[in-house]
Amino acid sequence: MEKFVLSSVFMASLLAVSSTPVEGSRYKVVGSPEPIVAAPGDDVILSCQVEPKLNVEGLTVEWSDPDLKPDPRDRLKRVDFVHLYRHYKEDPNMQLEAYRGRTMLFKDGLKHGNISLKIFSVSEEDGGRYRCLIPKLGGQTQSSIISLVIDSAKTRTTKTPLGLIIPRSSKESGKLQDRGKPQDRGKPQDRDHQKWLVPVVVVSVFLVLGFGLYKFCVSKKKSEVPPI
Repeated sequence: MEKFVLSSVFMASLLAVSSTPVEGSRYKVVGSPEPIVAAPGDDVILSCQVEPKLNVEGLTVEWSDPDLKPDPRDRLKRVDFVHLYRHYKEDPNMQLEAYRGRTMLFKDGLKHGNISLKIFSVSEEDGGRYRCLIPKLGGQTQSSIISLVIDSAKTRTTKTPLGLIIPRSSKESGKLQDRGKPQDRGKPQDRDHQKWLVPVVVVSVFLVLGFGLYKFCVSKKKSEVPPI
């Protein structure tokens, strides 16, 4: 009876262990399904996420070029990474020279499974496919491919000729078109000048008339005085 109880407990424990999912088996790496389009000189983010959310601070995160072939002279067939994170820090020792100092992960996001890569000041040479991979995730989907397209046409802009102002709205356009009309020139300063000009002219006329009248009266009196 005792042996039967022990064997029953052992079998139940075995079934319980076998029915428990292996750590990481339900997680998967999901990247941006649509190509990411950027202009030369832009800073871009290659979106990649572990779903459901998982703290991956203690795991290795690899960003690589899936189309890059290993050096045939290397017996270990090693390929440098676009970005490598391991042992709780970024490792530039195995990073491609072209990306050194230009890439970063969001370290606070690693706690929530965010393994997106930011690349600063992209150029046409950065266009292509990128793979984000967590080797020890344990799930069926440990990696994802993201495409980056560099569109040089995005940098084309219509330059404004010197001396030409392009209005940003119809109201501004109307203001510019009305400039130069005689009735609008000098507003409101001309109105102030007109206010002062009328009194000055009137006073000047009275002064001239008064001085003329005075000279007339003086000359008339002289003519009326009889000679001695």
